[in-house]
Parts: sequence; C-alpha cells; structure tokens
Amino acid sequence: MIELDDYAHKILDQGQTTISNYLLKHYREIGISNQELFIYLMIKKDHDLVVPMPEMAELAHQTGYNQQQLFTLFHQLIEKKLAKITRVTIEGQPVDAYDFTSLYEKLSLVKDTQAETRPELSNTNQPVDSTQRQAVFESIEKEFGRTLSPLEMEMISQWLDIDHYSAEMIRLALKETVLNQVYSLKYMDRILINWKKKNLQSAHQIEAYNKNRNTGKADDGAGEYHGPDIPFINLSGEDH
Repeated sequence: MIELDDYAHKILDQGQTTISNYLLKHYREIGISNQELFIYLMIKKDHDLVVPMPEMAELAHQTGYNQQQLFTLFHQLIEKKLAKITRVTIEGQPVDAYDFTSLYEKLSLVKDTQAETRPELSNTNQPVDSTQRQAVFESIEKEFGRTLSPLEMEMISQWLDIDHYSAEMIRLALKETVLNQVYSLKYMDRILINWKKKNLQSAHQIEAYNKNRNTGKADDGAGEYHGPDIPFINLSGEDH
C-alpha cells in the first residue's frame, strides 16, 4: 500500500498535460501530422501557445527520434505556419520558444463538420528530402566542430526551402567559409546572397566565377571601363 501511495504521489508530482478535444478532433484538417501532434504534446506540458524550446537531447531520449528528425518536425510546423520561433523571459532570463498561436488561430477557422471543411484543406509543399537536409547539417557541424543550435538549423532550412539554394551551393559556401576560417552562418549567408545577386545558380557557375575571380577576371561591375582604348597623353612634357 505504501508503494502504491509513493507511485501515486510520483504521478501527481509530475503534473498533467491537457489537450483540447477540439484539436484532437480536427488536427489533421489544419495540416498537422500524427508525428507533429505527438511532439507538440511532448513539449507543451502546462503551456498552450508559447512553449520554451526543449532540450533536444532529452526529447530525443524520450521519443526515440534522433535530433535531426525532431528538428525536421519542428521545421515542418513552422513551414506550415502553425508555429514560429520567438523569445520569452522566464525567471528574468530570455529563452527561445515556439509560439503556437497561429496553430490555434487556424483551428478556430475549422467548422465542426468534416464535409464542410474538406474543400478548405490545403497541403503545404513537401519539405526538402530529409536525407539531403541531414547531410547538409552534418557537413556544417563537422566543419564548425560543434552541434548546430535550433535557430541555426532553422536558418539552414530557410536556405533550402525559402531561398531555394541547392545543397551543393550551401556546401560550396561552407568551403569558402572554412578557407577564410570564419566558421559563421552569417558569413555563409552573405556568400550565398552575393552569388544570388550575380545570378550564379549552379555549382558549375560558382566554380567558374571563383576561378575567374582568383585570376582577376571576375566581373564585379565596379571600376571597369568597357569602351574603346584611350591613348595616354603626357601633358607634362616629361619622358617616363
């Protein structure tokens, strides 16, 4: 009996996670997958709208997913506009958090009749292949010599999903970053933006541009004269 009481106290001490039945009934209609709902339930605890970012290693241990799989699930929620990254203050300290306000806003638009809501459903674009995404993460982590933060992973995913940089372009930007010994995603971002401005869209174009730049032939469009040759006139009358 004592052991049962201890067990009951242990359960009560851990608290309870509550979830809206309306969300359980309609989550698929607003585009949430079973895995995404499971992850939301695992981190929400006594929060609903704004949930502090979990410790990924601990969440991986609890769920059996690896950290890359977990990040992909969080990114999919962000890509579907069901969540966003924000910052909150807890006990006087700023911490990163996931804001699920848009999830409940989208849920509020769902009518309680599946026949009426079915035409309203919209499928978001499929995310970039997870194997390719993970290979990009791993190559950057290897060169930087550390684990990427969730915010850094989000930035890289935006390169792939929003800016539509190829994985090969990102690897070439990483190569330049390492050669310059900067080890910064912001530096990589500037490289990628520069290539985009120059309309360099393939690895072949980038390699040709870098080769020309190294030999002084790259056309940056600044300080160059493209008209006819102008003869030099010595106005001083002195021979050189």
